[in-house]
Amino acid sequence: MKKPIKLLTINLPLLIFVIWTVTGIIIFYSPVNFYNLIPGVSSHGPYNIHFIRDIGLIYLSSGLIGIYGLRIVSAPLCIAAAAWSGLHGLFHLHIWAQRSFPFDRLFLFDLGAVVMPPAIIIFTIKIALSKK
Repeated sequence: MKKPIKLLTINLPLLIFVIWTVTGIIIFYSPVNFYNLIPGVSSHGPYNIHFIRDIGLIYLSSGLIGIYGLRIVSAPLCIAAAAWSGLHGLFHLHIWAQRSFPFDRLFLFDLGAVVMPPAIIIFTIKIALSKK
């Protein structure tokens, strides 16, 4: 039986990387739905298919690189896969600060979908490395 820490450090990042991969595909093939349905997107400027598809490709590549990093057991590759998302999360925290720190629907969405996933990946990799 696998130890709980092993399950956490592999399965949680794997789930996030798979979600990023699927999200990237959805964003790329359905940019209008991404623009209209994701909280905060439409309030940051007009619809731009090129920009939105770029975001889809970034999520897709981050997810695939992360999955590959887990497959070959490469912490640096997993961290590289989470780098864009981590910086993206910091940018969303900056936007939250500019909005005077409201605890609203947009903040909760950003926290769960943008800020926490890369933090979880980095944290679980740190745990995995400390157990070696």
